[in-house]
This record gives sequence, C-alpha cells and structure tokens, in this order.
Amino acid sequence: MMVTFVGSSKNYKSLYDEQTQLARYTQAELVKKDEFFNAQAGKYKEAEAALQQNILSLEAEKNKLVADLRKAERLSIQYQEQADSWKGVMTGFEQSVRSLQASLQQTQQQLDTARSQGIEDRKELNQITADLYAKIVQLQSLEAERRRLLEQKTDLEKQLGSLGTAVPVPSRPVTPQPGVATPAATSTVAAPDIKGTVMGVSESLVHLSIGSADGVRENMLLHVTRGDEFHCDLMVTNVDINQSAGVLQLVKQRPQIGDTASTQL
Repeated sequence: MMVTFVGSSKNYKSLYDEQTQLARYTQAELVKKDEFFNAQAGKYKEAEAALQQNILSLEAEKNKLVADLRKAERLSIQYQEQADSWKGVMTGFEQSVRSLQASLQQTQQQLDTARSQGIEDRKELNQITADLYAKIVQLQSLEAERRRLLEQKTDLEKQLGSLGTAVPVPSRPVTPQPGVATPAATSTVAAPDIKGTVMGVSESLVHLSIGSADGVRENMLLHVTRGDEFHCDLMVTNVDINQSAGVLQLVKQRPQIGDTASTQL
C-alpha cells in the first residue's frame, strides 16, 4: 500500500506540473492574444476615424457640388431668358432690315425713274435750247433785215427830195444785206469711233472689253446701249491695254453683261 501511494503521488505531481506549465503557456498565449486584439482594435479605430473624416470631406464636397449645380441651374435659366430676349430682338431687327431693304429697293426704283426722267428732261431741254438758238438766229436775221429796209427807206426819201436838182445816185446801205443766218460753229473735235462690250457690272463700276490698245483713254465718255435703246453713260476711270473700267453717269437703266459701249450714240 505504501508503494502504491508513493507511486500515485509522483503521478499526480507530474500531472500537476504539466497542468501548471500548460496554464502558464495558455496565460502567455492569452496575453499575446489580448495585445494583438488591442493592436487590431487601435488600427480599427484609426481606420474608422480616417473613414469618418473621409465621409465628412465627401459630404462637404457633395454639398458644394449641389450648391454649384443649383447655381448652374439658376444661371442656365437666366441665360435662357436672355437668349429668348435676344431672339425677340433679333426677330425685330430682321423685320427692320427687311423693311429697310424694301424701302431701299423702292427708293432705288424711284431714283432710277427720276434719273430716266432726268435724261428725258435733259434731252427735251437740249432740244428746246437748240430751237431757242434757231429762233434767236432767225430773230437776229429779221432785225438785220428790218434795219436794212429802214436804211433803204431813208435813202429813197433822200432821193425823192433831190429829184429836181441832181441825178439820183444809188446809195449803199450802211448795213450789208444779210444772207442766210447760221449759228456759230463750235470748235469740237469728233471723238473716235470706239466700240466695246460690257464684261462685268458691280455696284457703280462697269468693266469693258476694250483698253488703251483700242484707243480708250482716261476720262473718256462712252454710251452704253442695248440694241437701239440708250441705258446710261460711262466715264472711264481705269485703263489697261486690253480692258478698262468706268463709273456710271446718267443712268436710265443699269447695264448688263453683253451691252454695247461706244463713243458714238
């Protein structure tokens, strides 16, 4: 019995030592686990704080973007209202331009009519002036004839008074007997017969197919016709060898490409 008790005591002591050593190891492992847990918990809190800060930053950025969006919407509405206003202004402006264009076209037509009438009036005035000159020449001829007849009458009266004492001598009138009265000749030089074709027409400049080689000179006056109908005059301002250009004068009708331009009307 004594041997059995001693043997059993050794076994229990050995088991106790093993359990004590295991408990110490387990306690050390528990301490390590606690330290690891505390370290992970600290990292988690740091990550949570950083994430919370990021959330706050994103929330502020979101609020700023929402404010910018609302501001952009207000500006868009304002710009749309301005665009609608400018659209109305442009519509009114286009109507005014169309009205001005119609008025300008009507004024241009009236001006062309007035120029045509002015050309006709000038032709009529020239004809009246020529007739007046002819009448003045006839009047001067009649006045000269009257003076001559008065001188003949005076001479005859003198001859009748001296019939009993002297032989009548035919007297020569002081004013010679006029012939057919004609207007004074003008010292004009006939312009050379130059003829060309209208090659282009702009607002007030006309381009011709003739130049200095054809006898065209600067400030030369050409007449533009279509068939037998007079349209306008052309004062040459630019001369090249084979072409020239000039400005319109006395516009009865605007010239067209293919019309004839010549010095002789």
